[in-house]
Amino acid sequence: MNTSRLIIRKFTEDDIDIIYEINNHPECIKFNGWDSMSKEKCRNVLLNWMSKYSDQSKSGVFCVEEVETGSKVGMTFIVDHNNTQEYEIGFRFRRDKWGNGYAQEVTKYFIKYAKDKLNAKEIYAEVDTLNTNSRRIFNKQKFKEYEHPSGPEGVLYRYE
Repeated sequence: MNTSRLIIRKFTEDDIDIIYEINNHPECIKFNGWDSMSKEKCRNVLLNWMSKYSDQSKSGVFCVEEVETGSKVGMTFIVDHNNTQEYEIGFRFRRDKWGNGYAQEVTKYFIKYAKDKLNAKEIYAEVDTLNTNSRRIFNKQKFKEYEHPSGPEGVLYRYE
């Protein structure tokens, strides 16, 4: 999967570096509910993703690289947790790559991808109420905003 500036590909064990970097930067984990992680914990998370989504060729958790440089810039996901054709999407990028429009680009790509390749009934995202950067991305892509079922700390975005 590619956009004009990004390669979205399956993870390999060699991608531990990007997972470790993102999960140990305070700003990158501020709104995702995870604490900093040891390399071993990051490796276990990565191996779990690879195992869980290895048989799903069209959805899963992916490494994101820049086309121009080949540099790993983050991770993204599009998953159907309950086999209902309702896909959750999300992203995490290295802090030094924020502000480049990558999250917007991935979100826009996944909207089209979910419709064209996955026959999705719905696309949704869960965002912390205080995460104004992510909220702006989903608002720009015309997602509808709903109260999160878990309470006021979160917002549920739906693209129907």
